[in-house]
Amino acid sequence: MREQTRLETSILADSLLFSTSELEKRVARYGALSEPEDKSAAKRAYHSLLTSLEAWRATDYGALAKTSGPDRVKLTGALKEIRSLETVLDDLKGPGSVDQALGTLQSVGGSLGQVGATVAARAATQSESARQTLLLHQKIQAGLTLALLFIVLAWIWYLLRRNADLKRENQAEQERGERLARRLDHDGVTGLINHRIFAERVCAARRDLTRNQTLSVFCVDLESRLPTTVNFDQRAEDAVLAGAADLLRHAVDPLDTRGCLARAGGKGFLILTVSDEELGLTTADIADRIRAPFLRPIATEHGSFVITPAIGHADAHDADREPTDVIRNAELAACNAVTNGRRRVVAYQTVMRAEIERRAVVEGALARAVETNECLPHFQPQFNLESGRVFGVEALARWYHAELGWISPSEFIPIAEGNGDIVPLGWKIMETSCNEVQLLPVELTLSVNLSVAQILSDDVVGMLEECLARTGFPARRLKLEVTESTMMNDLKRIQETLSQLRALGIGISLDDFGVGYSALSYLTDFHWDEIKIDRSFAAKAVRDRKQRDVLKLVLGIAETMGSRVLVEGIETIEQRDALVEIGCKNGQGYLFGGPMAIDDITTLFFAEHSHRSLSGI
Repeated sequence: MREQTRLETSILADSLLFSTSELEKRVARYGALSEPEDKSAAKRAYHSLLTSLEAWRATDYGALAKTSGPDRVKLTGALKEIRSLETVLDDLKGPGSVDQALGTLQSVGGSLGQVGATVAARAATQSESARQTLLLHQKIQAGLTLALLFIVLAWIWYLLRRNADLKRENQAEQERGERLARRLDHDGVTGLINHRIFAERVCAARRDLTRNQTLSVFCVDLESRLPTTVNFDQRAEDAVLAGAADLLRHAVDPLDTRGCLARAGGKGFLILTVSDEELGLTTADIADRIRAPFLRPIATEHGSFVITPAIGHADAHDADREPTDVIRNAELAACNAVTNGRRRVVAYQTVMRAEIERRAVVEGALARAVETNECLPHFQPQFNLESGRVFGVEALARWYHAELGWISPSEFIPIAEGNGDIVPLGWKIMETSCNEVQLLPVELTLSVNLSVAQILSDDVVGMLEECLARTGFPARRLKLEVTESTMMNDLKRIQETLSQLRALGIGISLDDFGVGYSALSYLTDFHWDEIKIDRSFAAKAVRDRKQRDVLKLVLGIAETMGSRVLVEGIETIEQRDALVEIGCKNGQGYLFGGPMAIDDITTLFFAEHSHRSLSGI
């Protein structure tokens, strides 16, 4: 019996190693979110699966599989298909490659599942045979007991004790088998069914739907909302997940629906509900019940935690290619809630899939765009408001794609910040701008934005020195713009870096002051060469006396600190006149000119004179 126990345990372990679910989850998540960490995790899961499959013949699992010709063929074919995935996973880009990978994995997973079921059945047959043999031994020993009852009473006592031991062992084996089967279908932390069983139940519920019923899947994503403190370790995380599972059980169990709760891949949950119009239970009602428990802290032995999950849901439709597409749609809705920081339940919309696909295309093209000089600077002129003369330009990244056309910075800059492309993009814009501005006939100042990733890199000072040396651009003409939100990342370290840059002769500008986390302390804690007032002040200064008073206060502080002030977003003559009346001397905005190529700057402002006056605007 111990050998059968070892065999069943070994077969279970091998079945888990041959599972494609972890790789499918990582590939699907990368297709939805395009996070580099998911791609790396997919590669690790792939190599782990490949290693296990390559060694299948040397395992107990393989020994049982070899007894069946079809099983050997399936395992050999699965290994071949898994090996063919390596190039696809190395170049995992658009939805086509993701769908190809998922399709192959589903095919391999089906084959492995069939082999696993056959092997498990053979192992169960061997175990049952052993148990039947054990029962036979019990009967034989019972007969011997009766036969030898009158011979030796000591033998009677021994055989009875042995019989009891065998019964206990048989019961223990049955319980162990049940536990092993449960481990295959349930999550160890929460006790909930896993993604595979949940998908099967979704398919079954879809088949049984009636005309007035709606099948919905809710994805409750905690991954991006869990604490990130040092004290929040794996044990605390597991406790929070278990507590969240209990909250969701209490929310879902009272519902009069044919639903279920499951642990999703990663740190989240999936909920299946079937609502009935006749009972008056709508999807919105169910969403409110799921969200309500998280309005209170989750109490654990490691403390109480306030967790506001991202929740998305989707309904099953006839247009779905597969019944389980509703799961993917719910996960996309939850992903949308994470991306947009939403605190309410988000319903799936078809545009979400298009947005994910568009993001994947843009992200895939961005790295190549930086290398092939598709991303280039455009320059917005900066003016003296009283004389109308150009004294500087601000470099702004612009991207024209051969197929997608102009791609807005509001679209590709967040993607670049998320995947790390913002660093090479920032340096490309910096160096190109330093080269191109020197083509203008006067010594204008050049303002360039410095990203958080650039300023927190260890070699930012050395990189700028090299850039200025290569381009020959004077440090005194360069201004680096940093936002208040950048300062919040690591105030002391950033101030030290900015001081080193100022020591090179580079000007430092505080960008977008007056929006978000604005604080007067930012004006006085560092010696700014320039303070750029957010564009919202230009519009408000015309009609709001309080805003004008605040702006006068900032101008006074800047004068005391020896800093120049520049107002952004000036779009009308009325705004310009109001700002001049307050005492603002410098500005930029579409009244004077939007971002444009360097040739357009030359044509518009330096065609006839070294400076072109716009005082007559």
